[in-house]
Amino acid sequence: MMNDVLARPPARGRGRPKRVDDTTQRARIVAAARDVFLQAGYDATTMDAVAQRAGVSKKTVYQLFESKDAVFAGIVEAHRDLMLDVPADDDDRPLDETLLAIFRADLPIEAERDRTAMLRLMMMEMRQRPELARVVFRHGPEESRKILAGWLARQVARGRIAVDDPACAADLLMHMAFAPTGFDDDGPRFPAHGERKAHLARAISIFLHGVVPQRSRD
Repeated sequence: MMNDVLARPPARGRGRPKRVDDTTQRARIVAAARDVFLQAGYDATTMDAVAQRAGVSKKTVYQLFESKDAVFAGIVEAHRDLMLDVPADDDDRPLDETLLAIFRADLPIEAERDRTAMLRLMMMEMRQRPELARVVFRHGPEESRKILAGWLARQVARGRIAVDDPACAADLLMHMAFAPTGFDDDGPRFPAHGERKAHLARAISIFLHGVVPQRSRD
């Protein structure tokens, strides 16, 4: 019996928990912060509340995000793919199909609700805080415009489109695509799911083909 006990390998202690890498930790904090911001709004959200929701210490939050604005910027960056999903690799699908996919025309209903909720939060907060508006534009639309301009430039290089300024073309296309989103007397205005897709299709068609009949272009 004693020999059996001595032959057994020693039980492993629990030791230190495995350290979570910074990328994973940041994503966890951003996801938690998004929920807190949506529930409480910007002013009422504290770093303590974010840390508690994420299941980490406030020290960990501050190690990865220097301020509440930086956390909000992380949320905007994470939200960007719900607005514009530009492929890293090019394909030979028709341009209108690719652009509809880039502008997330077929976003599932649940994802559409998440997208609208975040847009509403950002739009309301930006109206009251110019400094926050700068954060949103820098990490949201401005970065998206650069990414889209890069994709358009690649299509120019492939001979698929002809534009002399991809950055300007990206800006124009984004304005056209997101035109239905704005403010009216009741606050933020968003198109219904089907209306958004129909508008995107029209905007992309005009962008790609213009409005002058083909026979009148000569």
